[in-house]
Amino acid sequence: MTNSTLILIITGTVVTAGWLIFKFLVNLYRKPILEINLSPLVNPKWSDTEKIAGLVDSFLRNGFEAAGNYSCWEIPSLIVAGFVRPSEQITGVLYDHPIAGIWADCYVQYTDGGSLTVSNARVGQEMDHMPQQTKIYCTGSSVDDLLRRLLADRGHAERRAITKEEFASHLEDSYRKDMKWRMDRGGPSSLEIMRVANAMGESLDSERLQEAKHKIDDAWMKEKNKPKKKRREPYEVDLPMEFQRPETFRLKLEQKSEPLPTLNVPALPVYLVLITALITWCYYGYQYNETHYPVSITALIVFFSVLIVLSLILMGFHDYHRRVRMGPLLKRTAHLRPGAFLVIKGSSPSLFYARENWLGKLSFREGGEHEKASTRLDAVTVHSTGSLAISRNSLMSKVFERSDKETLPLPESDFSRKFTVSGTDIHFAQSLLSPAISDALLRLQAIGQLFVEIDGNRVVIQIEDDLSRPRKEAVLTKFLQEAEGIIEAAQQTAQP
Repeated sequence: MTNSTLILIITGTVVTAGWLIFKFLVNLYRKPILEINLSPLVNPKWSDTEKIAGLVDSFLRNGFEAAGNYSCWEIPSLIVAGFVRPSEQITGVLYDHPIAGIWADCYVQYTDGGSLTVSNARVGQEMDHMPQQTKIYCTGSSVDDLLRRLLADRGHAERRAITKEEFASHLEDSYRKDMKWRMDRGGPSSLEIMRVANAMGESLDSERLQEAKHKIDDAWMKEKNKPKKKRREPYEVDLPMEFQRPETFRLKLEQKSEPLPTLNVPALPVYLVLITALITWCYYGYQYNETHYPVSITALIVFFSVLIVLSLILMGFHDYHRRVRMGPLLKRTAHLRPGAFLVIKGSSPSLFYARENWLGKLSFREGGEHEKASTRLDAVTVHSTGSLAISRNSLMSKVFERSDKETLPLPESDFSRKFTVSGTDIHFAQSLLSPAISDALLRLQAIGQLFVEIDGNRVVIQIEDDLSRPRKEAVLTKFLQEAEGIIEAAQQTAQP
């Protein structure tokens, strides 16, 4: 392949990527997202770690408590971090999106339904806001400046306190109410569209403005009048935000469960056919390039289109085959673990727990270029515990990892030499890290690099190894046995 051909391919890729980003932004504006659903995120991939760390430190330095990190299924790549300051009934929100950027809000919610928000977002002031919802934009301001402005303008109305456990549901509810108000008033007004266009450096004359307004109205009304359907879950079912009765939780999930995924043909021949087709097509492309040089743009488009389609078919089959193999493994495991049961969503099998003091969910990640393979057990508990994080004690973690929890001193032992423990309650940590639990953590570390986080009613136990394959069934059983013991111990420690 010649240099000119390579330049054309790179140019086409860049242009295509730019067009897709532009289309994504336009669709975000023209097609309303009527509601959002936040899911807890243990290891967020921030776009600018240093900047985020500085903003988090600003919130914590001003007396805020961390209310967790969340992803949003409806807005890909958006990460939300929550903070609460109960003494002043103030809530803080940190947003990170690779396109929209990083910004922070501080707000108070009044008991009469009104609110006051101070934000350093670059955009947003072009839009109208709900009655009683006052929003002040201080673009470029620090968290300290936002808080000072909020305290100065909040008035004396009675305020509602939002707890850490309520943060996600409150943010979802506020967004839903705001979008309902916008839909009820008929979508964006002509004045809003004009202000947005001016902010983007686009000048709209009267005719173009009316045309744009007509298109946006059609899109918004189409979304408003669309028959309401249940949102399809992203790959797996999630745990509830709060503990509920185990019988109710299990019955609700089992009623929605589907049959185990099956594969009616041997997998190996399918893999061989698809891989052979990929290799043959690549060889044919090479021979075609040698024979028909210079190659036309049309030929390049055809070649890469077929290559992408074949690659997607191979990846899709591999993903489905993985779920087929996982089903019997999780079914056997569920029979051996007290309180465990299998749920099939689409073709995705998931192992859940419904125990007296906690609900759990087992998750696997294969890993990739930017993410390591992992197996984790998430739990929602009936008794709220302290806040604790346990991670591998290494030079990399000491240099790069930041935490909103204070590192706790531990007596010299094999456990303290291998793990770093941070938290907000040293008494809880000392009572939880009994020899039985610390020994269990050491045994888990032998399986894979370990991370444990306990925060109120949420518990996460994760190791860096994908145990979803049948040949690792014994290791998976050992992981679950140790992880269940840790969750039970945390509940016994927190039980009043």
